Formats: sequence, structure tokens, C-alpha cells
Amino acid sequence: MPTILFLRSSSHLGGIERQMLWHAARLQADGWDVRVACLHRGQGEHPMVLAARMVPLPAETLPDPAFWRPRAAREVRALIQCLRPDIIHTADYRTDILVAGKLEGARWLAESQGHTEARLRMKAWNWLDMRALRRAHGAAPVSAAWETWLAARGVSPARMTRLENSRAILRSGPMPAPAHLYGPGPHLLYAGRLSPEKGIDLLLAAWSAIRGRWPNASLWVLGALPPAGRFRRRIQRGLTQPGVHYLGHQPDIRPWLQTADAVLVPSRREAWGMTAFEALCVGTPLVAARVGGLPALCRSAPHARLFTRDDAHALISALEQALSPGFPRGAGVGRAYCMQPRFDPHRRHAILMGIYERLLL
Repeated sequence: MPTILFLRSSSHLGGIERQMLWHAARLQADGWDVRVACLHRGQGEHPMVLAARMVPLPAETLPDPAFWRPRAAREVRALIQCLRPDIIHTADYRTDILVAGKLEGARWLAESQGHTEARLRMKAWNWLDMRALRRAHGAAPVSAAWETWLAARGVSPARMTRLENSRAILRSGPMPAPAHLYGPGPHLLYAGRLSPEKGIDLLLAAWSAIRGRWPNASLWVLGALPPAGRFRRRIQRGLTQPGVHYLGHQPDIRPWLQTADAVLVPSRREAWGMTAFEALCVGTPLVAARVGGLPALCRSAPHARLFTRDDAHALISALEQALSPGFPRGAGVGRAYCMQPRFDPHRRHAILMGIYERLLL
């Protein structure tokens, strides 16, 4: 059976990592020789490597001291030369860039989940990633919107196969206790990167108008502050407004999803929408911008309302609908949404198998 190497660069064990491990475990059960490797800048083993070994899957951590140091490139090249995999499957810009030109005869599938533009350095890495993706034997964009984005920037449509995420991306195990949100509410939740493409600045700028409509409203903001600079200073000012509660990065947002009256996703660009998906699967009403992969994600979701991006009045109008009495919400609504066949991890696995077969021809 073929040998496949899964490469990932991240700082934690999140949804993409969980989904990748689910798929890798299925391949191993089918007789494939599966290897997992993670670039890691922290101490000890990468959390995904530890999770992989629990499956068990062969996995190793590759040291990655800093973006600009060559050690990570050397580690990736040495691993590929040692394993001689038939297929290399990457899932982020860092591994895309490091793999391009170091394939040693392997076929390369680049799974693409989108880009962030939190800082100038990230824009440079995104540019390098686009150049790398043009060289991949196969690319798997996470949505039709992201597929169009990649095609417009030179990635061959003939090499792309759309690959939505599945419910394997969600955390398994029992639901944690709900968070205590004090105050009369309504309680609104923002969870995600505090970066320009996520529209957090629009939300904070519109907050006084939202409080004018709901004087006791509270906004709970989960996410890490961006690096120092003009955008960070603007965000920090917005976070000091009455009724805004900044809680920093939270690895598990489910306690807040359970108690929020609505989740806000005011993105300017969104390849797919992890926070939106989590909210819809829990059954919490969602108010999201009509951009990128969000309209498709909200299809068949009675508890979602879309609004025109960068339009504060449209946001408030959609929020009025989501907070109205009788608006669909609750665990039953979330379960019905989450169990749609399009989110079945076996379906996603079958699509990937079809891609692998074409690459190996």
C-alpha cells in the first residue's frame, strides 16, 4: 500500500488537526503506511503528535525555531528523503512553502483552508504560499468561494478539488459546563482572530449603535490581540467600551456558545468559517456576513441570518431577527444541522481517496 506523509504547522491541537487525524486513522485502518509530522516552535512534543500516538499513528515533531531560520526546511527535506512517501498531504501555508521543490518524487496534495492578513509578514507568507500552491500536483480548497479565490491567483482549476470540512473538525467528548455571562443581556459572542479580515473593527465601531438598540447588551470577545500597531491600538480602544468584555484566546469556545444569545461573524473574507460552524452545530443563532464560504455554510440553517459585509445597519437588522422571540435555536436545531450528509467525515474521506487515486495514476 502507498506511504502518505501528513505535514502540519500549528501551535495547538485544533479542528484542522483533529480532522486530519481522523482521516489518517481511516487510511491506516485500510492498510496505508501513514506518517504524521508537525513543525513546532514550543517545548516538547507538538500536541497533534501526542494525539496521533494515542490513535496510534507514527508521528514526530520537527523543530521550527523561527520563520526565518533554515532548520525547518532541512528537517522537512531530511524526513522526505528518509520516508520516500508516495503522497505528501499538507494543510497550511508554512508546510506548503517548505514542501514545494523538495518532493523527491512524491505527489503533493495541498489542502487549503484560507489565509489571514493580520500583519505585513503574513501577507508576504501568503504571497509565497500562492506561488507554492501553483506547483502542487493537487489542491483541495475548503469552499467554492476559496476555490474561486485561488483560481483568480493562478492555481490551475484542473488541479483543484473542493473539499469541505466535516464534523470530525469538532471536539469530541462531553459538552463542558456553560459559561456564566452576567448581566441581563442579550449576550453576543465574537470568537476568532482579532484581525482586519475578520471584521472585528466593524463590530466594535457599531457597538454604540447596538447598545442604543439593546441598552443592556453585552459583547464577549474571545481571541488573541494582534501584534503591536495601528490596528491593535484601534481594537484596544473599542474593547474598553461599556458592555464589551475581552477574555483573550480560549481553546474551547463551547462554554460561551451554549449561553450566548447570538454569535456574530462580521468577516470581510472567510474561506469557510469555523466559529460559524461550531455555533450552528450547538444551535446558537448566528449572524454572519455574506462573504466567502459563509453563505454555503449557512445553507439549510434556519438559525442563521446573513448581512451585507461592512454594513452596520444590515448587521443590526439581522441581529434583530436572530434575537426575536421564536427564532430557531437549541440543541435539537444544532444537531439536525450538524448531521447533514455534507458534513459526514466519511464523505470527505471518500473525496480525498479519489484525489489520491488520481495523483498516483
